[in-house]
Amino acid sequence: MIAVERMGKPAVPIISGRFEGDAIASSRAFGMPALRFVVVPRIYRNLSPAESISNTEPAFDDLVGMLTAEGDGAFDDSPTEQEHRYEGEDRFDAVQRMNDDFLRRDWGDGFPLLPPTRGAIDELIDGVGLPGDHVVCDMPPGFGIATVEKIAVNAAAAGARPEHMPVIVAAVKALSQMGPEGGKSLLMSTSPQAPLLVVNGPIAEELDINARSALGPGFDNRVNIVIGRAFSMCMRNIGHWYPNKMDMDTIGTTRKFVLCIAENEKMSPWQPYHVDKGFDAGESAVSIFITNGELDVQDQGNDTAEGLLKTVAYGATFGTRGLWERHSDERLILLPPDVAQPVGAQGFTKRGAKEFIHMHANDSLGKMTQYVPLEGEARLAAHWRWMKDLTEQERLDITMPVLENAERYDILVVGADRAKTLVMSSGPSAVTVGVDQFRP
Repeated sequence: MIAVERMGKPAVPIISGRFEGDAIASSRAFGMPALRFVVVPRIYRNLSPAESISNTEPAFDDLVGMLTAEGDGAFDDSPTEQEHRYEGEDRFDAVQRMNDDFLRRDWGDGFPLLPPTRGAIDELIDGVGLPGDHVVCDMPPGFGIATVEKIAVNAAAAGARPEHMPVIVAAVKALSQMGPEGGKSLLMSTSPQAPLLVVNGPIAEELDINARSALGPGFDNRVNIVIGRAFSMCMRNIGHWYPNKMDMDTIGTTRKFVLCIAENEKMSPWQPYHVDKGFDAGESAVSIFITNGELDVQDQGNDTAEGLLKTVAYGATFGTRGLWERHSDERLILLPPDVAQPVGAQGFTKRGAKEFIHMHANDSLGKMTQYVPLEGEARLAAHWRWMKDLTEQERLDITMPVLENAERYDILVVGADRAKTLVMSSGPSAVTVGVDQFRP
């Protein structure tokens, strides 16, 4: 759209009804606040040709009118208030009024928020050792400018403490480095993509970030929850990741209540994940993964490395096979110590375990590609078009690896006892950022 406008050609997009809020928010975020568009009732992806025509025809007059009319912008871009004051019968009532207002404006996540007072914000800024107006990055998907102060405001509302701030700031920085596919396109998708934060290095133990039963509620995960919540608040109020505006998820997922976990380095037979990414073991780092579904993979008795890894490989087959020119599907494997330790003790390096999983994670090509009709699909990559000449049964009979290569798998040791692995569909590749640079 921007490229067409720059060529001097008027452009008016057609927006499906539920995406009107997204169109307004996106046009502002991407530098086209005066963008005009027409709205049709239904999304085109699964409509028949006849339904597509009936969906579009009523909008033609509006399209012609907008393409031939001069306009000076349709949206109000006036600045919002920088400070808000709330009063009540007592302090509790004032905080409740603040929560009601924040939720009405969609600034919160649905849970009670703490007041981000000037004192609380300044205390959090001191936890970073950088001035409040220091620009950390622009934050996807809406590319708002993330200053230390803005991050502190959202972290204060989430209940973060000053010592948490280096991890939160580093995570915001990591998201900005994911590139357009991970940082913008997937987070604005109708699919349930959501970030997961993983902390490595000494700071994980210093902050008491749980590495055992790490993806759940309760006292043990209090720091995990607070850091993840602070990050998700930044995504909303700095990155404009608001539901039905720039986050267009069809059904939703609890993974969007973003969580932060630590790798269980002490119980791992291999070097930590951040060392794989080029950091020293004594450095601290946070990695951000974009997840897209999860599966609990139970093993009920295998005690050999090969048996345990075959179970994991079977679990890794869930999902689809990319049929486009670019293939970014990956698998994040959270391997508990009861699987990782015997695998490592029986001679498997982490690289060897990934190669073994890749070799055994196979499935029917027909099943993996059923979600895209092969006939008339313009987005089908050229190197997949040979499938059009096969019968459905021939496609079902072809077995292929679910991912392109072993490097598409990330293995982290996380969890308590029992051989229960968590496999998450993920991608594109995770980004890891050092935390120590943000410590005072």
